Amino acid sequence: MLFILRNNELFPENSQLLTLFNKHTTCYILGSAPTISKLNLKQLDKDAMIVTTGNFYEHPQIRKIGPNIHVFAASHPPMSKKVLTNWWMRCNDILPEKTILLIEKRDREVAKKVFSDRKLFFYSYGGQLPVDFTKKILSPQSVTIIALQLAIYVGLKEIFLLGINHDWQCITPYLHFYDHNKPSLEFYLKEENIEISYELQKQPYPKERLYREYELYQQYESLYTEAKKNNIAVFNGDKFSDFDVFPHKIIND
Repeated sequence: MLFILRNNELFPENSQLLTLFNKHTTCYILGSAPTISKLNLKQLDKDAMIVTTGNFYEHPQIRKIGPNIHVFAASHPPMSKKVLTNWWMRCNDILPEKTILLIEKRDREVAKKVFSDRKLFFYSYGGQLPVDFTKKILSPQSVTIIALQLAIYVGLKEIFLLGINHDWQCITPYLHFYDHNKPSLEFYLKEENIEISYELQKQPYPKERLYREYELYQQYESLYTEAKKNNIAVFNGDKFSDFDVFPHKIIND
Protein backbone atom coordinates (compact mmCIF):
# COMPACT_ATOMS: atom_id res chain seq x y z
CA MET A 1 0.00 0.00 0.00
CA LEU A 2 2.83 2.41 0.88
CA PHE A 3 4.43 1.75 -2.53
CA ILE A 4 1.14 2.54 -4.30
CA LEU A 5 0.75 5.85 -2.43
CA ARG A 6 4.30 6.89 -3.24
CA ASN A 7 3.86 5.87 -6.86
CA ASN A 8 0.97 8.34 -7.12
CA GLU A 9 3.25 11.15 -6.05
CA LEU A 10 4.50 12.50 -9.37
CA PHE A 11 6.26 15.42 -7.67
CA PRO A 12 7.33 14.30 -4.17
CA GLU A 13 9.73 17.25 -4.03
CA ASN A 14 6.73 19.60 -3.94
CA SER A 15 6.19 18.72 -0.29
CA GLN A 16 9.00 21.26 0.22
CA LEU A 17 6.43 23.96 -0.59
CA LEU A 18 4.84 23.26 2.78
CA THR A 19 8.01 23.87 4.74
CA LEU A 20 8.88 26.91 2.63
CA PHE A 21 5.58 28.72 3.11
CA ASN A 22 3.50 27.31 5.97
CA LYS A 23 5.29 29.66 8.39
CA HIS A 24 3.06 32.42 6.97
CA THR A 25 -0.54 32.96 8.06
CA THR A 26 -1.64 35.34 5.28
CA CYS A 27 -1.31 35.09 1.50
CA TYR A 28 -1.76 37.73 -1.19
CA ILE A 29 -2.40 36.53 -4.74
CA LEU A 30 -1.73 39.38 -7.16
CA GLY A 31 -3.32 39.41 -10.61
CA SER A 32 -2.92 41.65 -13.65
CA ALA A 33 -6.35 43.28 -13.93
CA PRO A 34 -6.25 47.07 -14.45
CA THR A 35 -7.55 47.58 -10.89
CA ILE A 36 -4.17 46.52 -9.47
CA SER A 37 -2.77 49.91 -10.54
CA LYS A 38 -5.19 51.66 -8.17
CA LEU A 39 -4.02 49.75 -5.10
CA ASN A 40 -1.27 50.78 -2.72
CA LEU A 41 0.74 47.58 -2.65
CA LYS A 42 3.24 49.13 -0.26
CA GLN A 43 0.72 48.39 2.49
CA LEU A 44 0.96 44.63 2.02
CA ASP A 45 1.99 42.72 5.12
CA LYS A 46 5.72 42.07 4.76
CA ASP A 47 5.36 38.79 6.64
CA ALA A 48 2.73 37.46 4.23
CA MET A 49 3.28 34.97 1.43
CA ILE A 50 3.03 36.85 -1.87
CA VAL A 51 2.12 34.94 -5.02
CA THR A 52 2.26 36.56 -8.47
CA THR A 53 1.16 35.09 -11.77
CA GLY A 54 1.66 35.33 -15.51
CA ASN A 55 2.69 38.77 -16.69
CA PHE A 56 2.56 40.42 -13.26
CA TYR A 57 6.34 40.70 -13.26
CA GLU A 58 5.87 43.79 -15.46
CA HIS A 59 4.40 45.67 -12.49
CA PRO A 60 6.57 48.76 -11.83
CA GLN A 61 6.89 47.86 -8.12
CA ILE A 62 7.78 44.21 -8.70
CA ARG A 63 11.14 44.43 -6.92
CA LYS A 64 9.66 46.18 -3.90
CA ILE A 65 6.80 43.68 -3.79
CA GLY A 66 9.33 40.83 -3.90
CA PRO A 67 6.98 37.88 -4.47
CA ASN A 68 7.85 34.63 -2.75
CA ILE A 69 6.71 32.59 -5.73
CA HIS A 70 5.58 33.30 -9.29
CA VAL A 71 3.18 30.94 -11.07
CA PHE A 72 2.88 30.20 -14.79
CA ALA A 73 0.09 28.22 -16.40
CA ALA A 74 1.03 25.71 -19.10
CA SER A 75 1.85 27.05 -22.54
CA HIS A 76 -0.65 26.14 -25.24
CA PRO A 77 -1.38 26.90 -28.91
CA PRO A 78 -1.04 29.33 -30.54
CA MET A 79 1.95 30.13 -28.30
CA SER A 80 5.17 28.91 -29.91
CA LYS A 81 8.36 27.82 -28.18
CA LYS A 82 10.02 31.01 -29.42
CA VAL A 83 7.30 33.19 -27.88
CA LEU A 84 7.51 31.28 -24.59
CA THR A 85 11.29 31.63 -24.51
CA ASN A 86 11.24 35.37 -25.26
CA TRP A 87 8.50 35.96 -22.70
CA TRP A 88 10.32 34.05 -19.98
CA MET A 89 13.69 35.63 -20.74
CA ARG A 90 12.06 39.01 -20.11
CA CYS A 91 10.60 37.63 -16.86
CA ASN A 92 13.98 36.28 -15.76
CA ASP A 93 15.55 39.71 -16.26
CA ILE A 94 12.94 41.53 -14.17
CA LEU A 95 11.64 39.15 -11.50
CA PRO A 96 13.60 39.39 -8.22
CA GLU A 97 16.34 36.79 -8.08
CA LYS A 98 15.01 35.12 -4.93
CA THR A 99 11.52 34.55 -6.33
CA ILE A 100 10.73 30.85 -6.80
CA LEU A 101 8.91 29.70 -9.94
CA LEU A 102 6.08 27.17 -10.24
CA ILE A 103 5.70 25.83 -13.79
CA GLU A 104 3.63 23.13 -15.52
CA LYS A 105 5.70 20.08 -16.42
CA ARG A 106 5.22 20.32 -20.21
CA ASP A 107 7.34 23.50 -20.14
CA ARG A 108 10.14 21.94 -18.09
CA GLU A 109 12.71 22.01 -20.92
CA VAL A 110 12.33 25.73 -21.65
CA ALA A 111 12.09 26.58 -17.95
CA LYS A 112 15.34 24.84 -17.03
CA LYS A 113 17.11 26.61 -19.86
CA VAL A 114 15.78 30.12 -19.25
CA PHE A 115 15.56 29.98 -15.44
CA SER A 116 18.76 28.00 -14.92
CA ASP A 117 19.84 29.98 -11.85
CA ARG A 118 16.47 29.91 -10.07
CA LYS A 119 14.71 27.48 -7.77
CA LEU A 120 11.96 25.76 -9.77
CA PHE A 121 9.01 23.59 -8.87
CA PHE A 122 6.87 21.75 -11.40
CA TYR A 123 3.27 20.56 -11.33
CA SER A 124 0.83 18.80 -13.64
CA TYR A 125 -2.78 19.24 -14.75
CA GLY A 126 -5.46 16.56 -14.56
CA GLY A 127 -6.03 16.10 -10.83
CA GLN A 128 -8.95 16.54 -8.47
CA LEU A 129 -9.63 18.02 -5.06
CA PRO A 130 -8.40 17.91 -2.36
CA VAL A 131 -5.40 19.75 -3.72
CA ASP A 132 -2.02 18.04 -3.42
CA PHE A 133 0.94 19.41 -5.37
CA THR A 134 2.85 16.13 -5.06
CA LYS A 135 0.17 14.76 -7.42
CA LYS A 136 -1.76 16.23 -10.34
CA ILE A 137 -3.80 19.33 -9.54
CA LEU A 138 -7.12 20.66 -10.81
CA SER A 139 -6.75 21.75 -14.43
CA PRO A 140 -7.24 25.54 -14.37
CA GLN A 141 -9.37 27.87 -16.46
CA SER A 142 -7.15 30.71 -15.21
CA VAL A 143 -3.63 30.86 -13.80
CA THR A 144 -5.13 32.30 -10.60
CA ILE A 145 -6.75 28.90 -10.00
CA ILE A 146 -3.25 27.42 -9.70
CA ALA A 147 -2.16 30.14 -7.29
CA LEU A 148 -5.26 29.63 -5.15
CA GLN A 149 -4.70 25.87 -5.06
CA LEU A 150 -1.13 26.54 -3.92
CA ALA A 151 -2.24 28.80 -1.06
CA ILE A 152 -4.81 26.21 0.07
CA TYR A 153 -2.23 23.41 -0.16
CA VAL A 154 0.19 25.35 2.02
CA GLY A 155 -2.61 25.79 4.57
CA LEU A 156 -2.55 29.53 5.24
CA LYS A 157 -5.36 31.00 7.32
CA GLU A 158 -6.28 34.00 5.15
CA ILE A 159 -5.97 34.42 1.39
CA PHE A 160 -6.55 37.78 -0.33
CA LEU A 161 -7.05 38.18 -4.09
CA LEU A 162 -5.93 41.52 -5.53
CA GLY A 163 -6.10 42.66 -9.16
CA ILE A 164 -8.35 39.76 -10.09
CA ASN A 165 -11.55 40.64 -11.90
CA HIS A 166 -12.93 38.32 -14.55
CA ASP A 167 -15.70 40.57 -15.82
CA TRP A 168 -13.70 41.35 -18.96
CA GLN A 169 -14.62 37.90 -20.20
CA CYS A 170 -18.13 39.06 -20.96
CA ILE A 171 -18.59 42.82 -20.72
CA THR A 172 -15.30 44.68 -21.07
CA PRO A 173 -12.35 44.64 -23.51
CA TYR A 174 -9.31 42.42 -22.95
CA LEU A 175 -7.16 44.66 -20.72
CA HIS A 176 -4.43 44.44 -18.08
CA PHE A 177 -2.50 46.99 -16.05
CA TYR A 178 0.32 46.78 -18.60
CA ASP A 179 0.41 47.88 -22.26
CA HIS A 180 0.00 45.00 -24.73
CA ASN A 181 2.23 46.88 -27.17
CA LYS A 182 5.19 46.76 -24.77
CA PRO A 183 7.10 43.64 -23.66
CA SER A 184 4.52 41.13 -22.39
CA LEU A 185 3.05 37.84 -23.57
CA GLU A 186 0.71 39.76 -25.87
CA PHE A 187 3.64 41.74 -27.27
CA TYR A 188 5.66 38.62 -28.09
CA LEU A 189 2.64 36.94 -29.68
CA LYS A 190 2.07 39.96 -31.94
CA GLU A 191 5.78 40.05 -32.77
CA GLU A 192 5.34 36.58 -34.29
CA ASN A 193 2.08 37.61 -36.02
CA ILE A 194 0.06 35.30 -33.78
CA GLU A 195 -3.55 36.45 -33.41
CA ILE A 196 -4.91 37.00 -29.90
CA SER A 197 -8.52 35.85 -30.05
CA TYR A 198 -9.52 37.63 -26.83
CA GLU A 199 -8.75 41.00 -28.40
CA LEU A 200 -11.09 40.22 -31.30
CA GLN A 201 -14.04 38.89 -29.34
CA LYS A 202 -17.34 40.71 -29.70
CA GLN A 203 -18.76 42.72 -26.83
CA PRO A 204 -20.88 42.40 -24.85
CA TYR A 205 -21.65 38.83 -23.79
CA PRO A 206 -19.93 36.73 -26.45
CA LYS A 207 -21.44 33.29 -26.00
CA GLU A 208 -18.13 31.62 -26.88
CA ARG A 209 -16.77 33.07 -23.62
CA LEU A 210 -19.84 32.57 -21.42
CA TYR A 211 -19.35 28.81 -21.28
CA ARG A 212 -15.71 29.18 -20.27
CA GLU A 213 -16.68 31.83 -17.72
CA TYR A 214 -19.20 29.47 -16.16
CA GLU A 215 -16.56 26.75 -15.79
CA LEU A 216 -14.12 29.25 -14.30
CA TYR A 217 -16.58 30.42 -11.67
CA GLN A 218 -17.38 26.81 -10.80
CA GLN A 219 -13.68 26.21 -10.16
CA TYR A 220 -13.45 29.22 -7.87
CA GLU A 221 -16.56 28.13 -5.98
CA SER A 222 -15.24 24.58 -5.52
CA LEU A 223 -11.95 25.97 -4.17
CA TYR A 224 -13.86 28.32 -1.87
CA THR A 225 -15.67 25.28 -0.46
CA GLU A 226 -12.38 23.39 -0.18
CA ALA A 227 -10.77 26.30 1.68
CA LYS A 228 -13.64 26.49 4.17
CA LYS A 229 -13.31 22.75 4.85
CA ASN A 230 -9.74 23.48 5.90
CA ASN A 231 -10.66 26.56 7.98
CA ILE A 232 -9.08 28.87 5.43
CA ALA A 233 -10.74 32.22 4.69
CA VAL A 234 -10.57 33.55 1.12
CA PHE A 235 -11.37 37.21 0.35
CA ASN A 236 -11.45 39.58 -2.58
CA GLY A 237 -9.26 42.33 -1.10
CA ASP A 238 -9.55 44.65 -4.11
CA LYS A 239 -12.13 47.39 -3.53
CA PHE A 240 -12.13 48.20 -7.25
CA SER A 241 -12.93 44.62 -8.31
CA ASP A 242 -16.50 43.35 -8.70
CA PHE A 243 -15.43 39.71 -8.63
CA ASP A 244 -17.97 38.26 -6.20
CA VAL A 245 -17.22 34.57 -5.64
CA PHE A 246 -15.43 35.57 -2.44
CA PRO A 247 -16.58 38.14 0.14
CA HIS A 248 -14.85 41.50 0.11
CA LYS A 249 -12.45 42.33 2.90
CA ILE A 250 -10.62 45.49 1.93
CA ILE A 251 -6.98 45.84 2.95
CA ASN A 252 -6.28 49.13 1.14
CA ASP A 253 -8.37 52.14 2.21
